[in-house]
Amino acid sequence: MVWESSNNSQWESIPEPRPLFQEALRCFPIKRYKNPHLETRDKIILPPSSLSLILYNRIQYPLVFKLQSHKTNAISYSGVMEFNAEEGNIYLPEWTMQNLNIQEGESIVVSNASNVPKGYYMKLRPHKTAFTELADPRAVLEKVLREFTCLGRGSTIVIKYNHVDFYFDVLEVSPGDVITLIDTDCEVEFAPPLDYVEPRSDGCGSIEKVGRVENEEKEEGQGFRPFTGKGQRLGGKYTVAVVAELLSEIVIEEDKKRSAKEEVKKEFEPFTGKSRVLGGPLF
Repeated sequence: MVWESSNNSQWESIPEPRPLFQEALRCFPIKRYKNPHLETRDKIILPPSSLSLILYNRIQYPLVFKLQSHKTNAISYSGVMEFNAEEGNIYLPEWTMQNLNIQEGESIVVSNASNVPKGYYMKLRPHKTAFTELADPRAVLEKVLREFTCLGRGSTIVIKYNHVDFYFDVLEVSPGDVITLIDTDCEVEFAPPLDYVEPRSDGCGSIEKVGRVENEEKEEGQGFRPFTGKGQRLGGKYTVAVVAELLSEIVIEEDKKRSAKEEVKKEFEPFTGKSRVLGGPLF
């Protein structure tokens, strides 16, 4: 069955060669297929009859397919993994179904995309900052995108790493609106993540910092003089500085007393005074 679009549809407005292969198929999420791990790739599963038509029309490799919703006219692009789906059905990743804004069981038009160029540039926007915090996010992305056949501007893709799904918006691709990723070196640029929040600045932090710097400069100009402060009592105990000061005062006081005694000894001369009678005659 071939679906004929209206003259005002987005599909017919895109200038491209007439497709050699075109079918209307019912959509089902790929998680219901026997290989649910294909969910994190851009591959679809087509029926055996699609392979027969592709071979008959001698469609050239790489096989890139355009998927268009009958209901919304939304467009997405994908590669193919297998030709083992039930006749009339197509299995595709759930994120692709979201791009097309379709539900399970609805029909889409599947056709071959001709003359898709090799890509040399893409700009992606992660949905979560957590991806940019990985040890080497570019290496992770490069490894995962080896499983992708193509990318289209305006789509949203998902990759899985360490059992976590990371979503990306495809903001730009070059050349054109859709590129293949097969046998090509493609430059990747990241836009700020969707959940990224810029640090708030109300000016208070800057004023506090300036004041702190000025105080530090004043302290440096005065120079460092150790043990010039006064001790404080903490929890009823004397600090080391206070104890040292008290001991110093005691030593000074003892020295004063010792000096006074020595002066007294110098002035005292025994047996030099006059005798006195105490209650009796002097012998």
